[in-house]
Amino acid sequence: MTRRSKFLYFVIHSIYNIYPLNIKYYVQSRVAIYNLSYNNIILNYNINAMFKFNKIIETVLKFFFPKDEFDKKAENISIDILSKKLSLNNKTEDEFIYTLFDYRDEVIKNMIWSLKYKKNKKVAKLFAQILYDFLQEELSDLNVYSDFNKPLLIPLPMHKKHLQERRFNQTEILAKELCDIAGESLCILKTDLLKKIKNTSSQTTLVRSKRLKNIKGVFYVNKPDEIKNRDIILLDDVITTGATLKEARKVLLAAGAKNIISVAIAH
Repeated sequence: MTRRSKFLYFVIHSIYNIYPLNIKYYVQSRVAIYNLSYNNIILNYNINAMFKFNKIIETVLKFFFPKDEFDKKAENISIDILSKKLSLNNKTEDEFIYTLFDYRDEVIKNMIWSLKYKKNKKVAKLFAQILYDFLQEELSDLNVYSDFNKPLLIPLPMHKKHLQERRFNQTEILAKELCDIAGESLCILKTDLLKKIKNTSSQTTLVRSKRLKNIKGVFYVNKPDEIKNRDIILLDDVITTGATLKEARKVLLAAGAKNIISVAIAH
């Protein structure tokens, strides 16, 4: 390890020994930047104590790890530049799934990373503005041709254990920013109707056949009466095959939903 890597290891390990909080995801995000080997960082986290010193830890981490150029670039991109990066063909192989950006674009990838692991709300606001413009146009067409109106907006949920580890759902943050811009004139945010009841491994590490098996039976409709005969927008941040969105859509339709479209920021 380099001198800087040893110092970072010492800081992270010391903070964890003082405050029993799971900083697994934060450390993983810093590893990518400082090229540390995750195996060199020993984290025996305690989920039950996770929230106890949350504010203190965040303050300490911000002191040791202030925003770097990576984060500043991610949140300071202009709407005009971001708009030019929109995919020309928003539909995927599945006609019910729309995506806005190409994840292979380095700027888009960095922005999503900053939202997903750093809870960067400025990035969420930027994506929400683009999403609002897209949905306004798309929902207008759907209303005319498919009687799609007053939809519920459901961000893809996380399993409670995963949520405890991460401490936030980045897709829910994005959905809230969208609703702050649009109000209920565009859609109605619902975060308690769809639950993830099975803690699955990451889809990105699996081949296509295993992804389908991994995601089967993971969702549960919490309040079917509120789903019945409603139009729904399912929201996710990044998709690969779309297997997770397809499974969520299947469960919602089985619960009585009328029409469902799925939207992801990137593919």
